[in-house]
Amino acid sequence: MNQLAIVIPYYKIDFLEETLRSVASQSDKNFTLYIGNDASLDDPVQLIEKYFKSSEYDYFDYKENLGGKNLALQWERILDNVKENWVQILGDDDLISENFVEEFYKNLLIAESKDISLIKFSHQWINDKNYVIEDFDYPFKEINSTDFFIKKYNNEIRSSLSENIFKRSFYLQYKFEKLPLAWGSDDLAILSFSDFKKILYINTAKVKVRISEASISGSESNLDEKLKADHELKKIIITKYASHFNYYFIDSVIESYLYNCYSKNYNLEPKITFYYLRKLKALKFLKALKKIYYIRKKHVS
Repeated sequence: MNQLAIVIPYYKIDFLEETLRSVASQSDKNFTLYIGNDASLDDPVQLIEKYFKSSEYDYFDYKENLGGKNLALQWERILDNVKENWVQILGDDDLISENFVEEFYKNLLIAESKDISLIKFSHQWINDKNYVIEDFDYPFKEINSTDFFIKKYNNEIRSSLSENIFKRSFYLQYKFEKLPLAWGSDDLAILSFSDFKKILYINTAKVKVRISEASISGSESNLDEKLKADHELKKIIITKYASHFNYYFIDSVIESYLYNCYSKNYNLEPKITFYYLRKLKALKFLKALKKIYYIRKKHVS
């Protein structure tokens, strides 16, 4: 059985052919292709059959659109059918270099010998004309997932879902957090699917991630939803994953979370203050309670 599943959650046909062509052009064919149609108005079967025989892919024609509710629901619906040990979720407008699968297998033994469950590839941002907007290539071969998350949180590095391959077993253990627009769901998935251990980084193959007005990342019309998703992400980090990070990082996340509650009237979860009690930071706990008092007072008025 193949070790690798490539999963394409499909809805928009605009760039699908280029995505399929990049998958069909792989120098190593030892992968299983899964395509899930999220009730799109555009039937992709003719395009798929242009590049793959019916025996070379698994196709799921869903009648209910889940991506409109939350993209993570669509991802999980397709992943329920996957049997391979390792999984890539490839956007229906993203591309992979011809040696992507080949480089995965070249590095698989390294990952398994080091108990690494998430592999990240070098990536580029491209526009709707396939021009490279920016090229991201980082100087590390391995990185702690918590360090990676902090760098992404602080906008020191860029990351998206398509350039990752993760172990299916850890997906089944953690699943995806259902943030608005699934904005930040990929960051939390990288953190948890790595089992909070090291990430293996490969720069000998590329993933091209498309940034356009048609994409969530490139659109500015959904800025409010993205900001709310960032706020929810902060709450999850504080309430679920704080034990994996140092005190100073979580303290800064709490400060930012409370500031947004006050300034933007975002939802408030008072339990975030319990973090200070667990760390025996009585003064910080009392200061946080004081801030919550003013936040609630402002919301009432």
